[in-house]
Amino acid sequence: MISRELGWLQVAALLVSASYGVGFLFGSGELAVTHGMAGSLYPWLTALGMALLAVSAGRVWMSRAPIWDMFGALYGAGVKRQVALLSLIWMTGVLAAQIHGGMAVLLLAGVPQSLALPIMLVLMFGAAQLDLQAASKVFSLCLLASSFVLVFSLVKMGGTHVYVEAVPRFGKDVQGMSVRELVTMTLAIVFLVVTGADYQQFVIAARSRTDAIVGCSLAAVCLLLLGALPASTVIAAQHTGLLDGLLSAKQAIPAILSHAGPRWDAAMLMTLLAAALGSGAAIVRAMTSALASVISPTTASRRAGASLAVVLLGGIVAQRGQGIIQTMVELNIVYVASVAPLFIFQSIGAHVPPNAAKKAIAAGFTAAALLYVGEWAGLVRGQIELASLGIGTLASFAVLETYRRKAAQSACSRGHANQ
Repeated sequence: MISRELGWLQVAALLVSASYGVGFLFGSGELAVTHGMAGSLYPWLTALGMALLAVSAGRVWMSRAPIWDMFGALYGAGVKRQVALLSLIWMTGVLAAQIHGGMAVLLLAGVPQSLALPIMLVLMFGAAQLDLQAASKVFSLCLLASSFVLVFSLVKMGGTHVYVEAVPRFGKDVQGMSVRELVTMTLAIVFLVVTGADYQQFVIAARSRTDAIVGCSLAAVCLLLLGALPASTVIAAQHTGLLDGLLSAKQAIPAILSHAGPRWDAAMLMTLLAAALGSGAAIVRAMTSALASVISPTTASRRAGASLAVVLLGGIVAQRGQGIIQTMVELNIVYVASVAPLFIFQSIGAHVPPNAAKKAIAAGFTAAALLYVGEWAGLVRGQIELASLGIGTLASFAVLETYRRKAAQSACSRGHANQ
């Protein structure tokens, strides 16, 4: 049972820290290169999810259980293992985002492109083996330092007005994105924030129900304020020509930070690399723990092997060359399509037999994952994110509805027989 000792300010700080990583920072900057202030969409959707988490925080706090434990209590150990394994999928997208960020930093530092991925994977595996209790504080300070330098860079480039005008600019720039993109990102990001065990753990650990609700609300406000910072800085840098000649839009934020002042280049690149390693190592450990709940590694060497497998999986996804946010969203969708229907049935109090729950999750996962793999293999063309979400969700709903009707018919037949 998680101990309950966090005040509302600590809950807010931990929720913001869990959200504000290299994927958030670099991914928003990458999207801003092509879509302007619409690059704030990912962080602002995260803020929206946090606000909705505040609405449900009282219920989450009372439950004292993250989503896979909650499902396990309702539907059995098999469903708990399924949800734990599915959590590996969306966390793989987040890990790949950290790897993308670290590679962008290495490329700016002059590392050959052919070596950037192998070096990042070795460093990530090594960082995940450290005792992160003390190291995580250093990694967090690196990310905090980069944020302060980002503010300094924005002011230095005369871009303060861009930040002040963020909301009207966003309203204009977001029109350049398709409805498909907006719907997909909204559903994938918001649902994951509301149900993600990495966020719920801090809600559960709050001292009181009020601390949980206030902490989530404050985190939503902080993310709204932080969310416009990367995109504003990228827009200001584009006006100065600082980003001309970059090999990749992923390098936008590292390039800005490394040019913040004289002799800061190497220091800032090292700071950003450390931040990416810290975020990635924390995710690797979380993924290894989720994997351990299924395979139960009994020795240190087996745990290290599981950690290595997780890092390699993140590297495989990262080498696809997708955008940082797209990488995270596509894998979020596989998780959402598998879990959301059962979550909705549970929320409205509909009875679902354990066997039906297992089959529904399997059906949603299979449908969504097949489309994802088909796109990767080149068998499916175009933007498949919304189709993957829709087909996977429908497959899962179909299984649940079939079992619900069978149960209703069975109950009706028993009633007639008793008469």
